[in-house]
This record gives sequence, structure tokens and C-alpha cells, in this order.
Amino acid sequence: MKKIAEQLIERESRPDRVGPRLTALRETLVLSKAEFADSISLDRSSLTKVEKGEMGLDIAVGERIAVMYGFGLDFIYRGDLSDVPLNLRAQLMAILFAHKAAR
Repeated sequence: MKKIAEQLIERESRPDRVGPRLTALRETLVLSKAEFADSISLDRSSLTKVEKGEMGLDIAVGERIAVMYGFGLDFIYRGDLSDVPLNLRAQLMAILFAHKAAR
């Protein structure tokens, strides 16, 4: 059953994929974890777990991020860069690349 579920769920939407995108999004906005968590009504420890890929991001929180900051759900959950505000794409991509290189 687990293998079937893994096949049905796109790999990009897993917590270990969403977390780094959320971190890069927050850093692109130049917000601390506390500022970002408070702005999206998410407790700070949960944000840390989401960013580390230890916990999934609730869709309601994803929707708040999309409305407040203009990053679409397709970016948050699938990594689609066309769903990122045009004026922030280059900076976001640089941050994502830097994080990937640091691993």
C-alpha cells in the first residue's frame, strides 16, 4: 500500500522538498523565522520542522503564504518557478542554489 501512495503523491510535494523552498522563500523576503511564522499564524517550532523537512506544510498555511506574499501554491508544493513573483525569481533561485551547494 505504501508504494502505491508514493506513486500517487508527486515527489516534489514531499516535506523534504517543500522545506527548502519555504526556507528560500522566507530568506528572499528577508524575514526571520519568528517574523515569518508570526505573519502566517504558524507557531515557530512548526516552521522550523517544516523548513527541515520533518513535517508537511498544511495547505491552509500554504494558502496564507500565497495570499500574503504572492508565491503561488505551485511553487510552494511543486517547485514551479513560474509561480514566483517575477521581481523575486532571480534572488530566490540564487538562494536555492546556494543552499543546494552548501549541502
